[in-house]
Amino acid sequence: MARISPSTIDAVNAQTDIVSLVGEYTRLERRGSDWWGRCPFHNEKSPSFHVVPDRKMYHCFGCGKGGGVINFLMEMDKLSFVEAVETLAKKTGIEVVYEGVTGPLPPRDDTREKLVELYDRVAGSFHWLLTDSPLGKKALDYLASRKVSPEIIEEFRLGYAPADRRWLYGFLSKKGYSPEFLAKSGLFSKKYPESAFFSDRLMFPINNRKGQVVAFGGRILEGEGPKYLNSGDMPQYKKGETLFAFDRALPEIRQTKSAIFCEGYMDVIAWHQAGVKRAVAPLGTAFTTEQAKLVKSFADTVYLSFDSDTAGQTATYKAILMCREAGFQVRVIEIMNGKDPADILFNEGPEVLIKTLEISIIDLDYLVSTAGKRFDIASPEGKSRASAFMFPYIEALESDIQRESTIQHLSAAFGIREQALLSDYKNRKQPRPAFQNGQEAEKPVKARNVRMNAELRAMLAVVANPAFFPTMRSSFASDDLEDPFARDLYIVLEECYRTDSTSVESLLERCPNEELRRLVTETLTGGEFADNAKKTVEDSIQLVRKNVLEKKRARLVARLGMLTGADGDRALAELMSEKQRIDEELSKLKDANE
Repeated sequence: MARISPSTIDAVNAQTDIVSLVGEYTRLERRGSDWWGRCPFHNEKSPSFHVVPDRKMYHCFGCGKGGGVINFLMEMDKLSFVEAVETLAKKTGIEVVYEGVTGPLPPRDDTREKLVELYDRVAGSFHWLLTDSPLGKKALDYLASRKVSPEIIEEFRLGYAPADRRWLYGFLSKKGYSPEFLAKSGLFSKKYPESAFFSDRLMFPINNRKGQVVAFGGRILEGEGPKYLNSGDMPQYKKGETLFAFDRALPEIRQTKSAIFCEGYMDVIAWHQAGVKRAVAPLGTAFTTEQAKLVKSFADTVYLSFDSDTAGQTATYKAILMCREAGFQVRVIEIMNGKDPADILFNEGPEVLIKTLEISIIDLDYLVSTAGKRFDIASPEGKSRASAFMFPYIEALESDIQRESTIQHLSAAFGIREQALLSDYKNRKQPRPAFQNGQEAEKPVKARNVRMNAELRAMLAVVANPAFFPTMRSSFASDDLEDPFARDLYIVLEECYRTDSTSVESLLERCPNEELRRLVTETLTGGEFADNAKKTVEDSIQLVRKNVLEKKRARLVARLGMLTGADGDRALAELMSEKQRIDEELSKLKDANE
């Protein structure tokens, strides 16, 4: 079976800058020689994600996830170990060497890469049809009528899907794509394999965070049908985990520590054309927890820029709750008279659109205003309904201080005594759980408490300083250890030693369970055994060696007491000799420690 060589793994680990890699997924801040940020694997409100550049490692003290550069990419991009190594090797210009190969390498599933390549090619073709072909004139005229600039058309690589549903199939077939591959590409009807999913539509390429085209959105230009169509989930694309224009918005999101959440493609484009380039949008669905998590790694504040109609108000309410649960500060951009950002840009210009951002209001004020319009707060029934409208918001706040302050604010706004409002809030139904893509959100899992003992400390000290493993293995074997974690670590180190695999990645790959991985990453990122390593390791080895010898001596003494008869006499000399050897070694260890 083909396996990536340890030398390749070590080279990839050595050449990859873990701070730069992790920094593509979450904002990191330097503290001393290490870096800290919010964990990209789970929602958290204060940074507990620790990156140690010297060891090429990360560990989250919130959810327990940890590892090295290869494992990080595997977790974030849902890649196999081989795919992650190959991706990082390509990025750093390292040749991937395989072991155990006697002929051609066995084929691996590269569907994801081929689909990304296909979607990039199709995006280029759609863009050419829009900008350079008479077929795209209708779509180009529509963009001109909405005052979308040529620069934005180019920047977002907007395109046009022809009205002829068979055009795309014929075009791609001539490029060498097989019917089987096209059938699973998501670009064609399942019922009619040669009929394109998108036709006669203005096309919006959807990029992943790396800027690769992974899906499409299409706006109808005339006739009947849904106003927008969006690609379904594919190996390279998950709708609920992707945001339109996130790759383009990320630099400004990093800089301002804020993002603008919009309803759709044209609103995002309007903000970017106005020069505010931190706007993003979901893809045909309401915002999800996963999408909020994408932004939370880099931003503290979100601005909600939704339509002012009833549907937009509902979307704003839901988004406020979700963003508050994610730990954001939230502001609402109010655009009145049924308009949206694209309307403002078209009718009043970029300055007016930017002004709406500057005069945005905090979410509490927006909700109080909305409640005042929806309910008759002059009546007892209206006060009760307005209060119930606000209770989910209070529940979503992250601290009791914020909740108390909000209740005081509502008391004054609705004319209700604080005590009555607080009583109703406490007696409400149990708060709804946080949801993630329709499922109850998974709570961060804490590692179980592991009982630290001399054996485990010794193994962790050597894990942190693997150059001392030859000394350890000459002192005792894995069978001499009683602690199961220590024994597992010894076996892992032995395998790494025999294959000359020196990287942390190689060690973590061999750990037999997640708990052991967490223990290793937490220890290494904590730096407990970094100082005075030689003495720490030697002392730990000596202590374990002493315990092993004492246990052996105790067993020998027990056996000596059981010996009887002629056979016992013959074995006595051998056992006494072994006991003497152990006593001498214990004496040496004692002298060495005095």
